[in-house]
Amino acid sequence: MGQRPDAYHEIETFFLQIDLADLLLFKLSPSREIKFTCNWPELAEPENNLCVKACRLLEATCGCRLDLEIHLEKRIPYGAGLGGGSSNAAVVLMAVNQLFRLGLGLDQLSDLAARLGSDVPFFLDGGLAYARGRGEILTPLDYLPDLWLLIVKPEIYVSTKWAYDNLKFGLTKSKKNTTFASLKNSLSDFGALREACQNDMEEVVFTRYPELAVIKSRMHDAGALPVSMSGSGSAIFGIFASQHALNESLRVFGIHHQVFVARPIRSGMRQVQELLASSTSGG
Repeated sequence: MGQRPDAYHEIETFFLQIDLADLLLFKLSPSREIKFTCNWPELAEPENNLCVKACRLLEATCGCRLDLEIHLEKRIPYGAGLGGGSSNAAVVLMAVNQLFRLGLGLDQLSDLAARLGSDVPFFLDGGLAYARGRGEILTPLDYLPDLWLLIVKPEIYVSTKWAYDNLKFGLTKSKKNTTFASLKNSLSDFGALREACQNDMEEVVFTRYPELAVIKSRMHDAGALPVSMSGSGSAIFGIFASQHALNESLRVFGIHHQVFVARPIRSGMRQVQELLASSTSGG
């Protein structure tokens, strides 16, 4: 919607949580420090990882010291616009809050999450939400669409900062608002979704990476209802009404690219608390 005085961008978007997930392993440690490891070497530098930054933020906020080992088993593609790092940061906030009995409520965790990243607060509740501001002002929606998603990730890394720095605001505010309103009304109407779904980031990203536009066009031709780039890219997702309709595209794109089949889910603070309670019940 335009650039803000704080250098962030004002956005309107939907966040949809899906069941493509990384794996986080937590272990209490006597080492008197935070230790972080990852199966992807390029993400294993502790102080640059959002998981460690979340821990440091909790230490500073609560005046505590965390004796903790974290291992991240990365499954969500990096540099794809799929929110992998943000979802991990949110899980760390929720898990550490419970493991160390810090007593922070959802509102307090949301404030911390927004300091780590604009889309981190969404993952404290998950599901489907309408977001505005820089992405941190959320309106959760109880409706969880019954969709099948095919996600195609080519060997292209898109910097979020680069994408926003090069974004052109060619659309009028009126046109954006009209299109967005139609999207809100068409979430359960597959035919209307094709026309209503749009991502303003595509214009700048597709200009530099035309292969992404080709993937989008081919997925459209294969019968995906709407097709769009996720966030600032480079993942392209297509929405299908059934797994059967998705299968042919899965075979076609899987030859040359990473492909993932996903379903919408809701997993947030309550689910993390239940999982940790069950995993620690034996002492």
